[in-house]
Amino acid sequence: MGTRVLLVEPNRIVRQGLRVELSRSGAEIVAEPATGAEAIAAAGEHGPDIVVLDLNLPDGSATEVCATLAREDPARPVIVLADPGDEAAVGAVVECGARAYLLKDAEDFDLADVISRVLAGESVIDPRAAAVLIDSRRSAEDAKLTAQELKVVRLAADGLTNPEIGSRLFLSRHTVKEYLSHAMRKLDATNRIEAVRKATQLGLIEGVAQPGAGEHSAQAEVLVYNASGGPGDNSDLKVTPLKIDELRPKRR
Repeated sequence: MGTRVLLVEPNRIVRQGLRVELSRSGAEIVAEPATGAEAIAAAGEHGPDIVVLDLNLPDGSATEVCATLAREDPARPVIVLADPGDEAAVGAVVECGARAYLLKDAEDFDLADVISRVLAGESVIDPRAAAVLIDSRRSAEDAKLTAQELKVVRLAADGLTNPEIGSRLFLSRHTVKEYLSHAMRKLDATNRIEAVRKATQLGLIEGVAQPGAGEHSAQAEVLVYNASGGPGDNSDLKVTPLKIDELRPKRR
């Protein structure tokens, strides 16, 4: 019996193409949900060996779905498929437990091979996303925001007022204001809007690509390696990348 794959892809045309590719490799597609809610239900019903999850879901955040899937079955790997320009989201999905992050426009897109590598214990990240992830971690460490300051900034990015943030985090309005002030000072921002913008640029908030991401392609050749141990091409997805543990932001 082939690998049992849960394919979560909202685009029908893309889903058909992936189904054909995986079927040719001997994989068994146990279900093809198109939304995050359907994916979580299907994972519980079918118990797949691995989940292939599109980053852009019609009913919510793929990072939340990834976190739920990882929490329900930590041993089951999740592979995230993203569109070009979504490199900045790699940190969020890796933090939520994804074992691979692939960009769909890669010249050597071999999903079946990546599934085999992930099931063998490897972690695969497109070199372009890996470069963004490294820079995000370094920038985040330089900013030195505490976990609570980061939560406050992220909620501010969602448009919540100080009282609303306080209600969400069980903090007083004054305490929220203090956290925001500390975060603004560390980010060298003069107001909360600028703080949110700078936090987004540093990769601390998911959803907006960092400026100049394409400039890191040369660096990716040094950071990511293929199976033979030599530097990988920018479009090479058949890689054993940097260890995920080394890429996760340090918790304080």
